[in-house]
Amino acid sequence: MGIPYSSTRHSNRGFTLLELIVAMAVAAILLAIAIPSYRSVIQRNSMAATVNDLVGDLNFARSQAVTRGRQVYVCRSNGNNSCDGDGDWSDGWIIYAPDPGSESPNDDNVLRVHGAMTNQISIVGNNNITSRVFFDPNGFAMGSIGTFTATAHDSAQQTLVVIASTGRIRTETVQGSSGT
Repeated sequence: MGIPYSSTRHSNRGFTLLELIVAMAVAAILLAIAIPSYRSVIQRNSMAATVNDLVGDLNFARSQAVTRGRQVYVCRSNGNNSCDGDGDWSDGWIIYAPDPGSESPNDDNVLRVHGAMTNQISIVGNNNITSRVFFDPNGFAMGSIGTFTATAHDSAQQTLVVIASTGRIRTETVQGSSGT
């Protein structure tokens, strides 16, 4: 004979309502902790990418000055082939190598154009680099000694891009500062 069917023998499959509510509460707590951290990671990466764009273009301008044997300029621009006045470099910049005796860009001497930043970061130059930077044929930046300050709009994080008279470019991250 076989074993008679018993209503007490059944297997449980799935979750109870209580288990589901506890799992969702744990997930909500973990998300509440993780989202602010994730936001700061995104912001730091955005700042690093923006600063790396600027540093890369400054190094490109310096190498072009040495390669071409003449001054190469980087000036603040609104994404077109002309230089703008003083202000926020996050609007964009251009790199150009003017003919001797000239300091202005034209369609023939523009080497690279960097458009406006779409992220919430401003870049401001101090001292001699409010509107332009130039490198001489030896790669020196004698008339362009200064510091760019990149600031995230919704945090106190700042990154400094320092240009030495030798043309060397270095970065420095400043945490917890306010203002520029």
